[in-house]
Amino acid sequence: MVLIAALPLALIACEIGSQRDGQYEPESVRPEERETAPEGVRPEANNPPQAEPEEAAGAPEGMLEVFPRVRVDVARRIVEVDGVVPIDVNDPDAPDVYLELIACSPDTREHESLVVTAARPSDVHAALLMIGLEPGRPGAWVWEDDGAAYTEPEGDDVLVEIRYEAPSGEEIVAPAWTWVRNVRTGEAFPDRPWVFAGSRFVQRQGREWYDADGAGTLIGLCTFESETIAWPEVISPDSGVDEPVWIARNEVVPPFGTPATLILRPADR
Repeated sequence: MVLIAALPLALIACEIGSQRDGQYEPESVRPEERETAPEGVRPEANNPPQAEPEEAAGAPEGMLEVFPRVRVDVARRIVEVDGVVPIDVNDPDAPDVYLELIACSPDTREHESLVVTAARPSDVHAALLMIGLEPGRPGAWVWEDDGAAYTEPEGDDVLVEIRYEAPSGEEIVAPAWTWVRNVRTGEAFPDRPWVFAGSRFVQRQGREWYDADGAGTLIGLCTFESETIAWPEVISPDSGVDEPVWIARNEVVPPFGTPATLILRPADR
């Protein structure tokens, strides 16, 4: 089972890793994480980086760290991603926090996301391959003569949960959709799985890049056409197309800065 899972990991590591020796640096890359290579040399392409599994401290037995802040339990088909809550739902001056993403990368859309994580979206993509999920493609929307035309995202269904420790010390695990509500009706966000869209490769500075690594779009709510994990219905971030109505549920979202772990698993598990 592990040998089978290692193959797609190596393939995507080769595909994505070979992008990291150029001058373009995605927004989610911090200076201490930058990788360099001599001119014209692409060591990752010839020797794709292999995940060095380690037992994650405090994680359930069988959970191995395969990338920074990304853990996998192949047998149970679970991926965990470490992050923090980046929004303050208790700010009296801004009680309604409108959302465009469930999870993003640093220095991108923290003010409209439930979780921010320094894990690379491309690493999360590789981890999802390890548990047997197949990517599809992100959704899209375009203006036409009679209005916006939507193309829904595709990919294997993914359940998204968020785990954190309450001030009382109790460990709480909640489906991500329960942290979102409609500002007009008060209704909860739909109880549906997300899909493993797989982002896309884009051309920048004459090279191909994994789009979500630069855009920071790890888990979408709105449709940016770059999400690694996408909401199955198209919701345009353009207020002229779709009125913004989805906000954080203040009564359940933990305080700003609370460590939060994303739990990803197949919906049919």
